[in-house]
Amino acid sequence: MNLQLYLRLAAQSMKEFLTYRMTSFFVILFGFMFTAIDIFAVGIYYQFDNSINGVSQNDYITIILSLSTVTYTYLFLFIAAHESLSDDIIQGNLDYTLLRPINSFLYYALRQLDFPSLINLIVYLPATAFYLMKYHFNWIEWIWIILVYIVGVAFLFSINQIVVEFAFWKDNLNSIKAFPEDLNDTAKRPARFFPKILRVILTNFLPILSISNVAILVRKSLLLGFIPLSCVSLIISTILLFAISYFVWKKGIKHYFSAN
Repeated sequence: MNLQLYLRLAAQSMKEFLTYRMTSFFVILFGFMFTAIDIFAVGIYYQFDNSINGVSQNDYITIILSLSTVTYTYLFLFIAAHESLSDDIIQGNLDYTLLRPINSFLYYALRQLDFPSLINLIVYLPATAFYLMKYHFNWIEWIWIILVYIVGVAFLFSINQIVVEFAFWKDNLNSIKAFPEDLNDTAKRPARFFPKILRVILTNFLPILSISNVAILVRKSLLLGFIPLSCVSLIISTILLFAISYFVWKKGIKHYFSAN
């Protein structure tokens, strides 16, 4: 998978975006609507109090926007490829590509871009940066914030990649596909709102809350004089999940060939 091929695939994705303009418009519109509803709900929560369980309204909005930015970066880069990959596996359309002298894992992960999600991302990214600047982070904290943003995208990719790869063995993935979406919806809330056991799981073992709550977790950890352990857990978990996704891909390809 070289840059020239990637740019060619990106150009093809842009043509599809321009071809289905009306569909793309509604995708963009609904993306904004869902986030606007979440933020509007936060305004209702804080009508009569400036802080709920130690979480301010600014904290809550930052959590929603941080998660939206990471999510729409993943959607822009990978969701179109993931959606078509499961169909190609089930319908047996991988044969030609698997015979080509390229890394099939990277090709099927990067072959399509979702440009409607890019429109949402262009709005959410500066909005998130605006709310993050209210915390007056120092340069070390900003490094952690940016690192979590990049690793968070890889985390979402790895989980969704593993789910899609189940199509090598199972035709109906509807119940499994719901898991990443449900996990993502869970992360829209502050970590402090969860029971302690669930909070530990979702910040250390399946650290989706480390992505959305990054501003609060980084500030709290560095103020106490130690590195953000939840962010370290996110990095380790992402590396492990990516390795698992690549391993499952290799096993799935062997199963695909044997089935043929």
